[in-house]
Amino acid sequence: MQSILFWSAVSLYALATVAWFAWAATGKASASTAGRALLAFGLVPHAASLAMRWVEVGHGPYNTRYEVISADTFILVAVWLAATLFARGIAGLGVFVAPAAFLLMGWSVSTFDLKREVPIIFKSWWLFLHIGFAKLFFASILLAAACAAAWLVKDRRPQALRKLPSAEKLDLYAHQFTIISFLFLGVMIVAGALWAHQSWGRYWGWDPIETSALVTWIVFGLVLHFRVLHRWTGKRMAWLTFVALGFAVVTLFVVAIMVPTVHNSYMVGG
Repeated sequence: MQSILFWSAVSLYALATVAWFAWAATGKASASTAGRALLAFGLVPHAASLAMRWVEVGHGPYNTRYEVISADTFILVAVWLAATLFARGIAGLGVFVAPAAFLLMGWSVSTFDLKREVPIIFKSWWLFLHIGFAKLFFASILLAAACAAAWLVKDRRPQALRKLPSAEKLDLYAHQFTIISFLFLGVMIVAGALWAHQSWGRYWGWDPIETSALVTWIVFGLVLHFRVLHRWTGKRMAWLTFVALGFAVVTLFVVAIMVPTVHNSYMVGG
């Protein structure tokens, strides 16, 4: 049943991708409505599959690549849907969110059958908060990058993606999502320090992923510094947003998976 639910979610995300690409090509509102609905419906079997895995293995979605990436995808789609309730103009970002969700689910499935228990120190409320804010951080910087990508498209072809907001608003949305991701990253680091103190009696140990997260937080601060104090906008900020996304990906996926660290000591399949 868990597999059926997972593939149901993947299928709905794939159909949503088709619908959003049709919207990008034709500009028909019906295509975007269908794409948004398919992404929303995809969350239902997706949530059920994650819940079944949680019950089965006895811990949250943070041990195998399947659990981590699948949960990240769920948060990405959910955050985007929630954001569209407050800023309807970013609904068109579904053209980026849908294929990202589909591809991420494809990446995660390679370790679907791998399961393993985790030590008792990994069953902590502080760890739950640490991981939760890490997923919110990833979702928000992905949305910031989507806004930046849309800005670059509209800058080169002003008539493209006509249903999206103006380039000025996309620039603002990218900035706002970057601020949110910066704050989420800060909370992630603090919650992780509190978990480390609870588990090992120290707040900070310069573990590779701790160091990488701190460097990423500083980079995000520098990006916001150029925006707020130096009034950088447009193309320069779009590319800086991609730089910030790159640091986030390195921290959350490259260092966490490839570099020996306490964070992946018990991780199966990366």
